[in-house]
Amino acid sequence: MTLSLIVTFILILLVTVFGLQNGMPLNVKFLFWNLHTSLITVIFGSSLIGAAIIAILTLPKLVTKHLNEKRLTKKLNSITQQNGKGTKPPSPQTNRE
Repeated sequence: MTLSLIVTFILILLVTVFGLQNGMPLNVKFLFWNLHTSLITVIFGSSLIGAAIIAILTLPKLVTKHLNEKRLTKKLNSITQQNGKGTKPPSPQTNRE
């Protein structure tokens, strides 16, 4: 988790520096649209669209993982109540010799 945050921060920093150094005006043509904007807007817009696509593609896996965790937690609670009538199983003791 920490590694992914560090990598994400570095990538955002690199895109920001690259965008700020390349702020010249630009004429963008896409299909039948013609837009006059700066290069920094195109760079940041493309980065945001890419991040949104990644988030959308990752969402189903995260939802599946969350639902599986909830199901397993309910199953564990049910087994715990059946075995110990509501008490938690004893924790393993370490041998300190």
